[in-house]
Amino acid sequence: MKTVKSTSRVYLNIESSFVCISAYSSNISLFGVSFIELKKYLTIFYISFCSGFVFSQEWIGATIDNYTPANAMLLNPSAIVDQKPWLDIHLAGANVHATNNFAYLNQSTLLNFKSYGNRAINLERKTVWAQMNAQVLGPSASLSIGKQAIGIHFSLRGSGNVSKVPIEYADYLINEGSDEDSTVLTVNNMRIKTLVWGEIGLTYGRLLYQFDKHLITSAVTVNRLFGLQSAALFIDDGEMLIQNNVGELLDGSGKYAHTTPAFRAGSGWSASLGATYKRMLDDVTNYVPHGRGVRCHTLPYKWKFSVSLVDLGGIRMKRGALYNRFDSDEEADQYLNSISNGTDQYLNSISDGLDMSAVSKDGDKYTAWLPMGVNAQFDYNFENGLFINGLYTQRLSFPSSYGSERSNLIAVTPRFEKRWLMVAMPFSLENYRDPHLGLALRLWVLTIGTEHFFPYFIRSDVYKANAYMHLRIRFNRAPGCREEPVKGLEGFKFRDIFRRHENDPAACPDW
Repeated sequence: MKTVKSTSRVYLNIESSFVCISAYSSNISLFGVSFIELKKYLTIFYISFCSGFVFSQEWIGATIDNYTPANAMLLNPSAIVDQKPWLDIHLAGANVHATNNFAYLNQSTLLNFKSYGNRAINLERKTVWAQMNAQVLGPSASLSIGKQAIGIHFSLRGSGNVSKVPIEYADYLINEGSDEDSTVLTVNNMRIKTLVWGEIGLTYGRLLYQFDKHLITSAVTVNRLFGLQSAALFIDDGEMLIQNNVGELLDGSGKYAHTTPAFRAGSGWSASLGATYKRMLDDVTNYVPHGRGVRCHTLPYKWKFSVSLVDLGGIRMKRGALYNRFDSDEEADQYLNSISNGTDQYLNSISDGLDMSAVSKDGDKYTAWLPMGVNAQFDYNFENGLFINGLYTQRLSFPSSYGSERSNLIAVTPRFEKRWLMVAMPFSLENYRDPHLGLALRLWVLTIGTEHFFPYFIRSDVYKANAYMHLRIRFNRAPGCREEPVKGLEGFKFRDIFRRHENDPAACPDW
């Protein structure tokens, strides 16, 4: 043990100032900025790894399903072009996802809620990492208009990630070290980030090329963003004294940024781009999706490959915002102490406005970047409803940028898919660590699933939680479009006076 006299004090309490990543904390927070604080503005954003859930876009079963394009367009906008249903209306949905390498449920299941209060810590790690993402998807829809397609979505999203935090520091703080004990740790490239925002997105796509059995589609999504909260702490290098449940940074350098939670604390724009190549089973030279030439349906593909660039953009934080770079000559404790007084005290301070007047800052406006990434997919049709899908996601965010980062992901998913039923079993690697087996089920209007199936039913050390549910209604055929014409009085019904039939050129138009 070493005792060091400090000239710059940085206090980081693990439960209100660092991050509650585990199954024993009552909420997830980042140096005082808890997701629960957003309950003041958006009650549905109660995000908790212990007593609640973390919502995310890791919903493989829903995004690779050909019958749920309103979900799939978030992974690749071109999914709505040549979509299976004529109109897909997503009513509401959410995904739960949180993972880390440090805190876990000890030999338990996720359905054993009593075990959530029992802390367990893996001290064999060198550093702590965690990934927490959030998405609550509201009313959304995608519509096929012949060779074109349009979509719209409303969502609330949140993202937080932690990396390269010394394991001794996290353990010391969580276990509330005694006054007599102290130690000095080396800190390099420590990153803590959060970002919460709302978005309204419009998607447009169309067929670009069709000849013989080749079909190429593309689409673009433009999102209007509304920033709700942002915070970040980077420590590039330095030494940290750990004593009495407090971390004291010695001769360190880094930067921080903070935006007090508020409705429209910032605003911005983002875009997503996508393209898909399909190798079709039939000639599609004159093909029009949902047109009368294909009896108001779509044609199947043998295999398809798609690629997309998502979340390209950021939010300009302007209301209650600040940023600053510090080194050994500038103390950062004014900022950290302003928001490190414990969750309850911090929550109470929000009502009156958090006093940042004494905090050192280089400016009061900064850009928080979205978790940009690239997705690639390969989907093969064995026919008779059997498919296999390969998915690769690579994050493109800069580690030193304010904002948030997404996880890297590799997944292989066999599935059985019909109009009213889908069963999928994704085998995935998040950030190239720890393989997981999931299960997804779509039955009529409901889709439920998880990317990590076994912890729900098999006792083990649980580091990851994931589940999702989506509710929708679909119209598989355009109004007035029918497969067979009405002939004579035998097939006549009074309502047919007001409906088009196949002999009417406008019944299933070619657009």
